[in-house]
Amino acid sequence: MNPRQRRGVLLMILAALGAVFVFITVLGYVGKVRADADAAVGEMTTVLQVQSKVDAFQPISASQMKQTQVPKKWTTPAFITNLADLQGKVAAGAIPQGAYLQQGMLLEAPALQPGQREIAIMIDAETGVAGKVMNGSIVDVYATFDSTQNGRQTTAACAVRILNRVQVINVGKVQAASPDAGKQPNTAQASQNSGSVLPVTFALNSNDTLGLTYAESFARKVRLALVGGTQDAKPPFNRLCETPQAGR
Repeated sequence: MNPRQRRGVLLMILAALGAVFVFITVLGYVGKVRADADAAVGEMTTVLQVQSKVDAFQPISASQMKQTQVPKKWTTPAFITNLADLQGKVAAGAIPQGAYLQQGMLLEAPALQPGQREIAIMIDAETGVAGKVMNGSIVDVYATFDSTQNGRQTTAACAVRILNRVQVINVGKVQAASPDAGKQPNTAQASQNSGSVLPVTFALNSNDTLGLTYAESFARKVRLALVGGTQDAKPPFNRLCETPQAGR
């Protein structure tokens, strides 16, 4: 091997040694950065993350959740970590995909008490609800009836409070009024006025269920009225016929 070849081999060995040194240096730097990052992040914990959007007041199933690891110092006790905590709960509002589940996002699912009946009626989405009635709202239910003629006997037009201080357990989605809703005057009226209705569900005793069914079937219109406070300043009238008198 001549001197030129020996110098070439020596340079190749030096280059290889330099590459190994650079590799070891970079590997050590990456390890240090990773260790510093792990030390900065700290201990990890498991939380529940929403995999698909959950609509307001809908039950949350385990299939819609995934368990994921996040730094514990970024969480609070409000974060939900156990799938068993979803039992009997519904979403308090719309929960977007990717959100981390927390206690304020859940409500207890409404349940029927002994003797109660669950009943839903269709209400005009604009004049009957106006977007303010929601799950858990306390409402009065009013119905208006047209005057009727039965032989020589005339029944005056009336506005009647069918239900007093009842709780709404579910408000459904707005939908187009059915064109064949003629058998339900209030729904037909909704179709003429706004073209949209929505189901409102109550949990009632048997007598109130019967009264509400009668009103939905025969009333010209059914309205909901939000109720404030725990009691009325004075007992309200249950029934007004024809034109209400001033000051009543």
